Amino acid sequence: MEARSIKLSPACFVFLGCLWGASLAESLGATPTTWAQIGRQVFFDTSLSEPRGQGCVSCHQPKAGFADPRQVSPGAVKGRQGLRNAPTLMYAALIPSLRLEDTYDEQGEVEYLVEGGFFRDGRSQNIFEQIRVPFFEPQEMNLKDDAALAHKLRNAAYKKELEGFVGEEVWQDDSRLNNSVYRALVEFLREPVFRPFDAPIDDYWAGQTEALSLAQRRGLKVFENEGKCANCHWTSISEWPKPLLTDSGYDNVGAPGLGQRDPGLGGVTGLKEELGFFKVPTLRNIALTAPYFHNGSIKSLREVIEFYNQRDVEQGRWEPPHYPGTMNREDLGDLKLTQQQVDDLVALMEAFTDRSLLNLQEGDLLPKVSSAIPATEQSRAFFMDPPDPIDVSSPRRPSNRVAK
Repeated sequence: MEARSIKLSPACFVFLGCLWGASLAESLGATPTTWAQIGRQVFFDTSLSEPRGQGCVSCHQPKAGFADPRQVSPGAVKGRQGLRNAPTLMYAALIPSLRLEDTYDEQGEVEYLVEGGFFRDGRSQNIFEQIRVPFFEPQEMNLKDDAALAHKLRNAAYKKELEGFVGEEVWQDDSRLNNSVYRALVEFLREPVFRPFDAPIDDYWAGQTEALSLAQRRGLKVFENEGKCANCHWTSISEWPKPLLTDSGYDNVGAPGLGQRDPGLGGVTGLKEELGFFKVPTLRNIALTAPYFHNGSIKSLREVIEFYNQRDVEQGRWEPPHYPGTMNREDLGDLKLTQQQVDDLVALMEAFTDRSLLNLQEGDLLPKVSSAIPATEQSRAFFMDPPDPIDVSSPRRPSNRVAK
């Protein structure tokens, strides 16, 4: 893979920190000394689209938990937009690369479930693949090819700093220059600002019982029991030393069908039984990232919980799903939760919000985080380079493939 061809010297990973409170102009004027600092400049650069005006930050807004508060994100070209709501970038670099997990079906036969990967449908197997796609997606930044991106980079406000950092040989090679920028964006997303783990729930799990209100503590019990939320939004530790509130899997929750039918994971794997499956999101900072579901079809957390509780009871309340045949009917739909339990779950969702995001001030580009959070270099063992690509359609269930 192209992104893996970039060789990094140890000095590139020295953690010097970023001037989180500086203005964008000040940031662009400073000489970048790490890959992450370059990535930061690219993230905020809205000159890299065609036409100009859209960048990573356009659809991943800090005040919205680095998600998009619009139902779906408009592209750089007026009138173009995607099908999906842009998800949060908080903790995104902690998502594992795509893999197949073996399990057993009801007949005792081995089957393989897709976990990890990027985009809501898993079409990019790792973050290095994902990071390049928006530049060239017609519904997003709309660049034609490698040469178009490299040209814009060579004319960016920070071109002197970028050229000095990557060196003349890389600077003159379109593919290598672009790959350097992809690596820089990945390193930026690995920074402590995107993984602070400073929500009240973290204090509670660290032993501070009073970090949660009485309603939130009740809500946590519902979350892990009657609500079945923890079946997919794990409160146990998995890849990372702290819970990510997701199992990194895929599911069809029967979200209200809006607009064009979206096959989700099934469109990637070609398997009928995965049509309408979308990635299980982290619930960290979920109170900041409305609207909800892959298509932004529900506007409030309360309504999401009501949907999970009574989807199959109040069938006329929401638009019917696009793929009812693959819908999860075991973990949601008729949970029989009381109004008190619903209220407590809503209260609990607020406890998943990072204080660093809540403390964002007017003029802050990024949240300020504690120096106690391990630097990226100290956490390097958790940030593995992507494994070789895998075939998500084999060996699986070839008899259930969708006809092309």
